[in-house]
Amino acid sequence: MRTWIVIADVASARVLESNKRLGDWTLVRELSHPESRAHAAQLVSDKPGRVRQITTGARVAMEAPTPLKRKEAEKFARQLAAALEDAANQGAFDRLILVTPPAFLGILREVLPPAVNERIAHVVEKDYLHLDAAKLKKRLHKQLETR
Repeated sequence: MRTWIVIADVASARVLESNKRLGDWTLVRELSHPESRAHAAQLVSDKPGRVRQITTGARVAMEAPTPLKRKEAEKFARQLAAALEDAANQGAFDRLILVTPPAFLGILREVLPPAVNERIAHVVEKDYLHLDAAKLKKRLHKQLETR
């Protein structure tokens, strides 16, 4: 049974394949979305649009209904979900372990297709992406043993 471990946050992801033993991993793919790390001011090219209020005649700035940082996180979640769906359709993995912070997990779950959702074996709501390999293996092994 082939198990993939996806360790992700709003801006990058690593996909690892677990061989026979948990902790014996090989890197399958890395994805990144640097726009998710950018400051909100860097994501727009100019000032927000203006509109004249009917009641007072004053001109006020219009703001986007969804924050730009969230939009970028949603773009990356769709990119990651598409990559996982392609791999699932090709039979690249049988089980999936998602390791991601709770905020990004919610965004990712909204866009994961059924072909990927049915393969999710475990979810670890932690931000382990920036740990070195030894610490990652130790912490993840501890998390999965308790389940």
